[in-house]
Amino acid sequence: MNGVIEYLQDEHTKLNIIKLIKNNLYLYHQINTNEKIQSFSGSIYNYFVSECIQNNQYISLSNETINRINDIYINLVKKLKQISTDNYDNELIESIVINHREQLLKALSENEYHKCDNQLYIPCSEYSGSFQYTLLRLNQFRLLEPVMDIGCGKDYELLKYLEHAGYKDIFGIDQYISDNNYIACTNWFDYKFEPNKWGTVIAHMSFSNHFRRSLINEDINLEKYKDKYAEILRSLQINGLFIYTPSIKQIENSINKSYYSVAYYENMNDRNLDTVVIKRNL
Repeated sequence: MNGVIEYLQDEHTKLNIIKLIKNNLYLYHQINTNEKIQSFSGSIYNYFVSECIQNNQYISLSNETINRINDIYINLVKKLKQISTDNYDNELIESIVINHREQLLKALSENEYHKCDNQLYIPCSEYSGSFQYTLLRLNQFRLLEPVMDIGCGKDYELLKYLEHAGYKDIFGIDQYISDNNYIACTNWFDYKFEPNKWGTVIAHMSFSNHFRRSLINEDINLEKYKDKYAEILRSLQINGLFIYTPSIKQIENSINKSYYSVAYYENMNDRNLDTVVIKRNL
């Protein structure tokens, strides 16, 4: 979280925001309906989350923080709409920006899932749908539906690929706001994985990546990850699959093999990056 806070406190960041606002004052006046306000504030919220993740890929925003930050951006847009495009006050714009950043900093500092920055770094990124489809060996299975992609990304590339492949009952969760009604903006800790619901749960370099880091560092969220992992397993239908990478051998070794089978598919030269396929048998 420290990297994000330093980014927001940086004077250069503040000046860039002020410049961006001045260059787009006319645009804000065109946002004249609640629907447009929601859409535009959602876009800049997503941009902010992208900036946060670039500074700290492990930032985990609770649902309360997600809603709080979205409200902060809605209020920002409403304030900017009121500024004259012809004779604006530089001090007013600066005060709006300062207040806006203070609210963001407060929201982040009070975020429930606060993470320590000085921990193991395991790189992750946005990947193409075809790359994920191949790496996770999804072509080797007829995935039971509904399908859930945990940490689907801003552009939910894998879900688009699955939709093109003929899957219809598909869903995703991530910290980004989406106009697509099958993508939920939520934190995986806050999302309830209902028992016996999912035919397939997929998590490429997302949930298990964070879980593995939490396990290695024994951080404050470790028990939450263990509980959520068990909840995901219970959410599978009979014959349902939980497919993910990277592997978490310590956790996978503890799975009740009477109820679940575990298979590994080797990826590249690092066995920690194996694709894991867990099948619910009972």
